Amino acid sequence: MNSRFIILLLLAALPGACRNDTMSGWKPLDLHSYGIPLEVMAPDSAVITMKDYRIMKDITIQKDDWYYIQIFQSTTSSNNPEEIKRNQLESIKQDQHFKELVREDESGFIYEKQLNNDLVDYDFRYIKIIGDQEIIFQTGITGVFTLENVERMYESVSR
Repeated sequence: MNSRFIILLLLAALPGACRNDTMSGWKPLDLHSYGIPLEVMAPDSAVITMKDYRIMKDITIQKDDWYYIQIFQSTTSSNNPEEIKRNQLESIKQDQHFKELVREDESGFIYEKQLNNDLVDYDFRYIKIIGDQEIIFQTGITGVFTLENVERMYESVSR
């Protein structure tokens, strides 16, 4: 009986251990110098670019074609991140390529897109409100991403 309990504990701990492994070698990336007072986890030597459109900042963090995060920062339309998330989800569900919601939590979601008969793509939205600023994270606008890569990107911004 005691050995079964130990085995169950080890099995319960395994998913968490594997999840941390997906970011081994990643480092905290401080976004303060880009006007966003937070950190995300990113692969070493990821490239950051920023466009400031006055009413909105568009920041991208990219490493090859498997890690590509786009961040939009603007004055918030609501102090309720759940409302902003709900609006984002409603908008995405209007897209002809939207297939299904894969994962959802209080601050964001991952979803599947069917681009054509053979091509499936994944994307996410993660919302943070800091003061009067709304920060929306998503995959970069170009590229096709696997569910595994999107889950890793989502975890990297939701820590």
